Amino acid sequence: MGGETTKPKIDLDIQFDYNSAEISKTSVPSVQALGKALTNPDLKGSTFVVAGHTDAVGGEEYNQGLSERRADSIKRYLTEKFGIAGTDLVTVGYGKTKPKDPSAPIDPINRRVQVVNMDGKTASN
Repeated sequence: MGGETTKPKIDLDIQFDYNSAEISKTSVPSVQALGKALTNPDLKGSTFVVAGHTDAVGGEEYNQGLSERRADSIKRYLTEKFGIAGTDLVTVGYGKTKPKDPSAPIDPINRRVQVVNMDGKTASN
């Protein structure tokens, strides 16, 4: 029985408080679960996108910066607490351009960092 072993898929949202790039207390368990998952040997050598997002309140430029800071704070936490290589984590900020719930652009659900493996390119979507 040959064939590719599919790597565990990571697709996780970490919520943030309004106007904050700090990891909120309620999000810490998610980030820790993520850290543990990323240290899984099956994921060695995988690259992950850490994408920051904001709600639609506030200006374009401000939200862009905030979304980048959110992504950076998750990356920093993962590298410091779990020893994940910074080179395996690609941070990107989308500001308010990709709300999780487009019908409710100011909903707190949109204030998040999404972490996804890049290796999905081989998988058929």
